[in-house]
Amino acid sequence: MTEHIGEHPREGTLPTMPASTWQVPETCGWNDYVSEADQALAGAGWTVLRPGLCHDGPSPVAASRTAWTGVAPAIVHLHWPEKLAAALEPETALELLGELRRAGARIVQTLHNLTPHESQPALARFRAAVDAMTDGVHFFSAEHELLAREHRPGLPRSVLHLPHPRYSTPGPVVSIGCFGRLRPYKRTVEFASAVLAGKDELRLLVAGNPDDVDTHRRLSVIAESDHRLDYRPDFLSITDFRALLTTVEWVALPYRQLHSSGVLVEALQAGRRVLSVAPVGGTALYGAYPPDHWLALPAWDDQAALRAWRSAVGSSRVTLPSWPDAISAVIGFYEAVIAAPPRP
Repeated sequence: MTEHIGEHPREGTLPTMPASTWQVPETCGWNDYVSEADQALAGAGWTVLRPGLCHDGPSPVAASRTAWTGVAPAIVHLHWPEKLAAALEPETALELLGELRRAGARIVQTLHNLTPHESQPALARFRAAVDAMTDGVHFFSAEHELLAREHRPGLPRSVLHLPHPRYSTPGPVVSIGCFGRLRPYKRTVEFASAVLAGKDELRLLVAGNPDDVDTHRRLSVIAESDHRLDYRPDFLSITDFRALLTTVEWVALPYRQLHSSGVLVEALQAGRRVLSVAPVGGTALYGAYPPDHWLALPAWDDQAALRAWRSAVGSSRVTLPSWPDAISAVIGFYEAVIAAPPRP
């Protein structure tokens, strides 16, 4: 087991808590980066220390103290160090960081900004002093590092390249609509069964008059057991249909053959994305559409259609790392910084 720096502090210095971090600022009212990092760190078994020294937000909160009390963190993680200078005054902030370093803490920066938004000469000097005390720095990419070093020559060579993690705010649920009179040849039940057999986070809206008793019965049973199916077995006026059309992103027409369809024309005119078999006569009859706007299969197969749809949906989503994945890399970087000799 690797011995953490600070387990045997020098006489007269603060004891250091292994696997602990102090993030600066401790809270941020402008975005959720710090709070989500806190949650991910705690979930990975790290202790997040909150001494009440630095908070940032639209309504600034005064520091509850100006000196550190209790155990020192293994890692001081600076996100916006100028906020500490604003809370304590630059010289006091530098003295505090120096005290924590002498106790064995390592300083890591995530370089959110190349320079502080507040362009004050005193902050420029403070930033240069903090850079010289920093043991490791997190850049969002290699290109980010190259640009940063043009402005910040004092930054250390121990680095982590990791994209900005995506926030845990739930993304909008993808919605698919099947509209029109419910008849066996339209294969609405088969398509609904195939869609809902997967684990996709989605809403499948099936709305239209149930001309076929068996189709209605089967869709009702599915809707009772799976909340993702929004089944509305009613006659739709054109006004109601157009209103419902605005609530979905995709319109699916899972027919084996597609000759002509008023639903298709309405969907295209409304700017909805379409999933269907290629219509007789080809898609060009209806206009020119990007391939990911109208997924027109040469022959209809439920599974092939869903694979094409999932690929189109996935390519339009953010692919940044999740916080649980990102924090694993961050902790690995922390451990490497702790294991290395402190920066002179």
